[in-house]
Amino acid sequence: MFKRNLKKSFYLIIFLFLVGLTGLFIALVELNTRYEEKHSKITNLTVELNRLENQMSLARAKLDEYDFLAFKADVFQRRDPQLFKITESVYKKSSQYGFEPELIWGVMKVESGYNPRAVSHRGACGLMQVNFSVWKDELSIDKKRIFDIDYNIDLGLQILKRYYLESKGDIKKALHLYNNGYRYKNFSYVNKVKSQLWNLSLSNPAATGLSEVGTKDGYGLRLIERKEK
Repeated sequence: MFKRNLKKSFYLIIFLFLVGLTGLFIALVELNTRYEEKHSKITNLTVELNRLENQMSLARAKLDEYDFLAFKADVFQRRDPQLFKITESVYKKSSQYGFEPELIWGVMKVESGYNPRAVSHRGACGLMQVNFSVWKDELSIDKKRIFDIDYNIDLGLQILKRYYLESKGDIKKALHLYNNGYRYKNFSYVNKVKSQLWNLSLSNPAATGLSEVGTKDGYGLRLIERKEK
């Protein structure tokens, strides 16, 4: 009887040991699963933190760039308020009429040398050399304002836009018409404008919509009209 009870106790102990061992194994598996889940979450968080840190670095760099540009603009405005005003107007008006500002800057340089009070021997006035006698009725020009920077640039861009549309998007013809009327013999004007564009030392000309292309007449000037936003 004693031996039978001892044998039963031994089997019970073995059974309990196996149950405990199984429970321990299950606990270890569950613990390992939780560890892997937490490790995966930590890894994902680390990746996300690195991404956010990179974004923060880019944002800080852009803020620094903006602050620097704002500083340069402030210095520029204080140093030469008139040229600052011209630059600001060219940028805004160019966008309004669908031209790249570099093109208008080049036209203005050739036309007036950035002199708002310029008057040609033919009576063309201001930065964009608008001829009052030719356009006074069609554009309802206010002669008292013809030398005003914003007004003169706006008039010039109205004229250039008309020629551009009339020429079906051929900017060379539009420039010819702007300078020569309907006389197409003075081809040097386009070259003068183009030379001013590349004197700007643009770091990425393609981004401005202006690029060199091979053409039969050799001017190599192309303007891609801005897309409506």
